[in-house]
Amino acid sequence: MEDQDFVLRIRSLIGSHFNHLGREWVLHEVLADEGVLVLSDPSNKAIIQENLFGEPSRKGPETVLIPLFGKVPDTLSEELLELLANKVGTDITH
Repeated sequence: MEDQDFVLRIRSLIGSHFNHLGREWVLHEVLADEGVLVLSDPSNKAIIQENLFGEPSRKGPETVLIPLFGKVPDTLSEELLELLANKVGTDITH
């Protein structure tokens, strides 16, 4: 599978919830150029975020970056595989 195809498939998971580091996170964005997923805290708790210089900049949700690809070519990162295995299912009843 080509990287672009994979990124498009992963983007379809935006808004999904995952267990990671003992907490629940929501997939907020896929940064294809950087090869990372951005997870954000789904609660309304805001933290002070830093700018590129490490200075306090603004308040926003806590975020975590997950690499998409492994260090070996044509592999997925261990972090991504673990994250996908810990997707929080939604029970929709009609």
